Amino acid sequence: MFKNRALITGIGAGIIVGALLLQVMLIRPSSPSNSGISLEEMDPQKLKDEASKYYLVLEKNVKMYTQAELDAAIQKRLKEESDKLAAAQPQDQPKSSPPPVALSKIVIYVQPNLDATAVAELLYRASVISDRKAFVTELNKQGGNYKIQVGYHEFEGNLDMATIVTNLITAQ
Repeated sequence: MFKNRALITGIGAGIIVGALLLQVMLIRPSSPSNSGISLEEMDPQKLKDEASKYYLVLEKNVKMYTQAELDAAIQKRLKEESDKLAAAQPQDQPKSSPPPVALSKIVIYVQPNLDATAVAELLYRASVISDRKAFVTELNKQGGNYKIQVGYHEFEGNLDMATIVTNLITAQ
C-alpha cells in the first residue's frame, strides 16, 4: 500500500522510543541537591556558607565603591592631610630653596615586538623624554624604527633625543 515502507517504520519506531524516554523521565525522581540539604531546611548562616562556595557573599549593610568614588575619596583625604601639614608648619620661617636633585639613573626594559610608539610611551612614562612625537621623529631620522634593541637600557641625567635613540638602537 505504501511505497516508502522504511520511512513509515522509522517514524513509528521514533515515536515509540520517544514515548518510552518520556516515561523514564517521569518515573525518575528529581535529582537531590549536592549537599543533601534543601534550602528550606538551612538556617541563614548555612545558606551563606553554601553560597560563598560559588559567589561573593556580602552583608546587606556593606558599601561597595566604584573606582571613581574610591579615587575621589582618596583625593579628598590627601587634600585634608596636606592642609593639616601646611597648617602645622611654622609660617614665620623663610622657605629655603629645595636641595639640588641628584641625577637619577633610569633603567627601561624594552620587550620584543614593541614598535616606536610603544617605546615612546614607555620612555614618556618613565620621564626620560618629554615629547613622544619628537622622539619618533628622531627615531625615523636615524632609521631606527626596526632597529630598537630588546633588553635593558640605562638613561642617566638629562639626555638629548639623539643620545636616547642611539642608546636604544645600539646593542649593549
